[in-house]
Amino acid sequence: MYVGSIVKYFRMKNNMTQGELAEGICSVSHLSKIESNKYEPHTETMNELFKRMNVEWAKEVQTYTLWKEKLENFIRHSIYYNWKAMENLYEELIGNEEYLQSTDLLNRYELYTLRYNLYKRDMPKATQQMTVLNKLEATFDDYEKGISKVLYFMYDIFSQKYEQAERRLQQIEAYRERIPFLFEGELYYQKAYLLHTRAQYGRSSYFAELAVEHFQKDCNYIRLLHAQLLLAITYTNRDLILQAEELFKIVLRNSKMMELDELYQGALYNYSELQNRRGLHESAFELLMELRALIVQGTDYYQAILIHLLHTAVEEDIDTEELLKELEVIAARKNDAYLSILTTYFRKAQISQQELFDYCEEIAFPFLSKHGYIKEARSTAWKLADYYRSIGDEEKMEKYSLYYYVKGDEET
Repeated sequence: MYVGSIVKYFRMKNNMTQGELAEGICSVSHLSKIESNKYEPHTETMNELFKRMNVEWAKEVQTYTLWKEKLENFIRHSIYYNWKAMENLYEELIGNEEYLQSTDLLNRYELYTLRYNLYKRDMPKATQQMTVLNKLEATFDDYEKGISKVLYFMYDIFSQKYEQAERRLQQIEAYRERIPFLFEGELYYQKAYLLHTRAQYGRSSYFAELAVEHFQKDCNYIRLLHAQLLLAITYTNRDLILQAEELFKIVLRNSKMMELDELYQGALYNYSELQNRRGLHESAFELLMELRALIVQGTDYYQAILIHLLHTAVEEDIDTEELLKELEVIAARKNDAYLSILTTYFRKAQISQQELFDYCEEIAFPFLSKHGYIKEARSTAWKLADYYRSIGDEEKMEKYSLYYYVKGDEET
């Protein structure tokens, strides 16, 4: 607790000059050193200074302790995803911002404000907060340095600055032993997420497993579900089918029971991906239909689910007329060439396989590959390669197979 900062806070609050406060107690230069925390005042001097400002020091110590505890409760709420309690406490902290910034609680308050901005996904404010923190870094203690490295890493990931996040991760590894235990699980989770975005699924699984283990030991049940979902996704990409399925079922059951809607929806979507990967398209379709009923129409997410549903239906020869009409309405309203390509693709799929393959080769694949829709272009290339393999046209089979594998390498 820096007494000098508090002396300065109350002096300025009382509109007193250093000369007015110091008169008869100590020299102005001595007070200046106290206020800059270069000198710890004697008890008698401190008592006289606070007495002149009508401040009870014992009461002030209680106030300081209270706000220090509130700050630590705030960050704990964020760690355990108790967002409502965190929101309420943040309002209290904001209301006493001037006081907090006058004490040695300043650094933690500013660090925790960054965490709040990240929770709100308010990246402009988070970026402004990063500027504030960069100016304060020289005054961080070891605990604050450890926290800052994890929060900065999260900022890079939330900003989708993945190359910068990788560089930040190297710095964290050099500082690893000083990361506070409270933040270890989050660090493991964010590492796993970053590695997943880089298609490093083996390493991603390793850190997701560490996150699961940490959250289990820490009884952090909400974050545990997030880590289990991420682990299930990495297992899916590694074709560890049984392990992934078991985790998806756990996450679906517990997230529904705990009314964690966003998590439940994410589990539905990714479980459908696993079922499609296994060739269980009817099961995937049912999962997506459940998800569709939960999402607000008109959103980008709803549109993505609709497209995923149609792709799944084509694989199982499920009637798609209602869904296709809905997508056609969206495509017409948006006047979107990509959506127009997709709607025609799904229409061709209803007519004949030959018309579908002709359309894919002449229209869909050239458009998708030219305009950077790599995932869809790879899927189309795979269908064409499989088709030409079946009719013995090795030249075209190799052409589309080559695109599929080369672009797969680029994605990783």
